[in-house]
Amino acid sequence: MLAIAGAILPIFLLIVIGYVFKRTGFPGDNFWAPAEKLVYYVLLPSLIIRSITESDLTTMPVGPMALAILSLGTCMIVLALLTKPIIRIDGPSFTSVLQGSTRINAYLCFAIGDALYGPKSVALCAYFLAVMMPFINAALVALISAYVGSGKPNWSRVPIQVLQNPIIIGCAIGWTINTLAIPMPSWLMTLLSILDRGTLPIALLCIGAGLVIMMDRTRIVALGTAVLLKLCIMPVIAIALCHFYGVSGLPMAIIVLYGGAPASPASYILARQMGGDAPLMAAILSAQTILAALTLPPILAYIAL
Repeated sequence: MLAIAGAILPIFLLIVIGYVFKRTGFPGDNFWAPAEKLVYYVLLPSLIIRSITESDLTTMPVGPMALAILSLGTCMIVLALLTKPIIRIDGPSFTSVLQGSTRINAYLCFAIGDALYGPKSVALCAYFLAVMMPFINAALVALISAYVGSGKPNWSRVPIQVLQNPIIIGCAIGWTINTLAIPMPSWLMTLLSILDRGTLPIALLCIGAGLVIMMDRTRIVALGTAVLLKLCIMPVIAIALCHFYGVSGLPMAIIVLYGGAPASPASYILARQMGGDAPLMAAILSAQTILAALTLPPILAYIAL
């Protein structure tokens, strides 16, 4: 476990550095939004395309992995819904708990996967996202619409959001090139390699810049519920589902990694856009990111390859 903690420590230190940079005004408040956009639209897709293109997909348990991933998402949505009458919070606040219990932090998982398992983990991380993201996005749009009282969910926007997502686009391009064995010029692969080297450092700094170290005491139960579900219960369910579907080795490690990682920073944007409790969402994301440094090492040590 100490070896895993040592491998993860630099990742979380980069997040801390990002937080310090933001709070000290370096390199300037106008830096962070463009940096996040650069990672989201250019650097991370480059990493995904190169990694999938160069991977041997024939060794991936695609079917069992997909079943485990979709079952994991379904279980977490159901568990979050079951907590609603127990924690007694209003609809907008509950949507933050719901997102905090189910969404996935792609940047952090790519960084940890690469640090612990090497480049071969990146294609599996991308596959997890390709399966989980459309399902979770569709489910959350419907549930958030219901709980914030905004009427019927706008289903027409869900396919558009999925098709326009640069991570999904990157997965589709990489899988197409790999499956059809399309020859790629060496200069293009070199370009993608150069671009993807900046992905994880910048992404982790941006995560740190977005941390909010504050919390309204009246909503501490909601925050605690989201932290418990995401960091403790979700990885346990992920392990059980992997055993049930016969997923083992590196694919299992990646599924459990996503299960035990914090929720996605995009949750804050969705909460703000759809009328959820954005301040609570920011607090949940910050608490999960900080505490994951303590909870992930023992979880990943349990399933050490």
